[in-house]
Amino acid sequence: MNPLHLSGWAVKIRVQNLQSRSELEIIDGREDDKSPSWMWFKPRRFPYSSVVIDGHSGYVSLQALHWLSRNKVPVFVMNYDGSVISSILPPMPIKADLRAAQFQAANDPKKKFTIAHALVKAKISRSLQLLDWLGQRYDIDREVRIAKKEAARLGMARSVPQLRTVEGRVALRYWEAFRKALPEWLDFQGRITTSHNNNASDPFNAALNYGYGFLEAECRMAINVVGLEPSVGFLHDFSDYQTKQSLVYDLQEPFRWLVDLSVVQSFESSALDLHDFYFTGDDYRYRFEVDAKERFIDLIRKRFNAGVALRGRMLKWDTIIEQKTNELGRFLNERGKLPDFAGPQLKLERMDSRELRTKILALTQSQAKELGIGKSTLHYLRRNANNCSSFRASRKIRGRLLLASVN
Repeated sequence: MNPLHLSGWAVKIRVQNLQSRSELEIIDGREDDKSPSWMWFKPRRFPYSSVVIDGHSGYVSLQALHWLSRNKVPVFVMNYDGSVISSILPPMPIKADLRAAQFQAANDPKKKFTIAHALVKAKISRSLQLLDWLGQRYDIDREVRIAKKEAARLGMARSVPQLRTVEGRVALRYWEAFRKALPEWLDFQGRITTSHNNNASDPFNAALNYGYGFLEAECRMAINVVGLEPSVGFLHDFSDYQTKQSLVYDLQEPFRWLVDLSVVQSFESSALDLHDFYFTGDDYRYRFEVDAKERFIDLIRKRFNAGVALRGRMLKWDTIIEQKTNELGRFLNERGKLPDFAGPQLKLERMDSRELRTKILALTQSQAKELGIGKSTLHYLRRNANNCSSFRASRKIRGRLLLASVN
């Protein structure tokens, strides 16, 4: 995952025709104190995986669209809140047999339920893993316990609507745990209230929405590469209007945790703070400041590009999304088994758990000396343990502290 992000006013993408070559010229937009920047790229030497534009002024020439398509570079136009308004994708493979199998599966209640169950099971599994990770740092034991109790109902679901009910009940408890863990100044009340979606009514939701926009782009690209029909899903209903991409929404579910984890860590590490957002009085939403947006996109990029072991190989998460999509296509064509959307195994480790913080604060100078921890290191550890922000301690020191008996 390596998108070229363009924003601000007067974004321009065009082709400069030269006798020996045609170069793509990109002018990034002007925003606040940010001045426009120029970039030039030769054919077949475009170093980015996609182009993402969230500016609302400028143009992309027809010749530029031709250049991007021939070089297999997708273009996504996003709104300020991260929602994908439009996508221009390279030509997809013509696989009539695959699409026919997809339509048949979507109309087969048994097969539709099987695929939807795998998607929900994976999402719930990842959600519970993330809650366990969050619970190492925050007092959310009750919320985690209730979420796991709701998740146990998945085995009793016998239809897609029942799957959606279980998923919704787990999600409600999931976000209740987040609400309890997050600092009050974020004013996070959850993703949905009794009357409406919270959209970007607080900075945390604003960051989630923006991150989900990049996840949606990754899923759209994977579907396009494999040759599936994006509007025909299994967990979400068929498209009843043009912009609804049911299969895209389906494939997002097992991977939403990537964005959730990125956003939590952004605020915990103070990479994002309240001053990184501004409130708009016309639609009552929070939006990113320019510099904060770039920092956040970089954090999302690093999360998606993190390596994970799968079948003896180290793969990035964007590669895994495409691989799972391809496995789904093979399953629909009866050429492979149902993909395990919850794989590969996820290992989340807290560097600043409640147990570690408690032991640090209870540690005396003499006990620290016995453990081989110097005065300056102990001061650093105490200061950070008293701080609500996340911190890191070396594996060696953490091991000594967690094994030590501190009164």
